Amino acid sequence: MKLYLLRHAKSSWASYEDDHERKLSERGLEDAKTLGFHLKQLNLYFDLTICSSAIRTKETLEIIRHNHSTGFKKIIYRDDLYHASDQVMKKIIKEHDVPSILLVSHNPGISSLISYLSSSINYDYPTCVFAGFEIKSKCLNKNIKTKYIIRPKKGEILSLLK
Repeated sequence: MKLYLLRHAKSSWASYEDDHERKLSERGLEDAKTLGFHLKQLNLYFDLTICSSAIRTKETLEIIRHNHSTGFKKIIYRDDLYHASDQVMKKIIKEHDVPSILLVSHNPGISSLISYLSSSINYDYPTCVFAGFEIKSKCLNKNIKTKYIIRPKKGEILSLLK
């Protein structure tokens, strides 16, 4: 299985009323657009996309889809991905048997899961980070190959692999 993880793009705190309803900032909008173009260049295809129901995750996904319209087959929005732990995310991933999954969620869970799957020290990954893994085992604890951990910044894509 190919597993892709995405932390939402930078959100705005300008009209903070309800965390679930926060929208993307200008930087977040640009970063999501840059990432969308890059994913199109990589010719990535997601059989299933599972996204948090928060506004900022939905906006991030919609901008990426707009710039890579052929990459998404089926999309599901789930309330339980809103600030989900890495354990909840693992459980959600294991519920699906498809060749490729994109999970769009929040920190700290998304950073924790990326760190776990890449066998690295628990790192607080920035907004709009995108990680790709090839996983041979449904248990998500062995035979994992990290393909990339990237993020957009100022219109460019930066690798975060060390």
